[in-house]
Amino acid sequence: MLDDELSPDPVSVRLENSQTVLWSSRMGDSEGIFEIVAEEGGRHQFCLENGKRFKSRDGLERTIGWAVRVKTSHPRSLRNGEQGPDAERAASLADQASELQEAWETLLDHYGFLRTREGIHKILSDQIMGRVVHWTMFEGVTLALIAGGQILYLRKFMETRRYL
Repeated sequence: MLDDELSPDPVSVRLENSQTVLWSSRMGDSEGIFEIVAEEGGRHQFCLENGKRFKSRDGLERTIGWAVRVKTSHPRSLRNGEQGPDAERAASLADQASELQEAWETLLDHYGFLRTREGIHKILSDQIMGRVVHWTMFEGVTLALIAGGQILYLRKFMETRRYL
């Protein structure tokens, strides 16, 4: 969830096919990673809900980011019939390369999330800074008007009248 100030409790995420719910988020989770094995050719729905399933509905809008990665179930493999210690080592290296690629893609997803979050916070801080500048200018103009009024009033009060 990209909104830091809001509770993630009303938000729920589900992955389902036409028959059953394959995965469901837990209440209160603001982020998570999951993996399922789906049968080929099936239709799946990825559902994001804000306050429908849980009783902690608050009616507030939330900004949610997610990344879905679909991988093939066919792992990297060697040529048919290859066996021996070199083949085992090569298969082990292929598995490690797959794990490293998955970790790299997860890291890129996380940095994408952080960039989005930083953009949201930059917009908010720019809005706050604009308000501070406008308020400061208003205070300066008000102070100048009050000071000018006091000068005119004191000048009028201190003025000596001469009668001929």
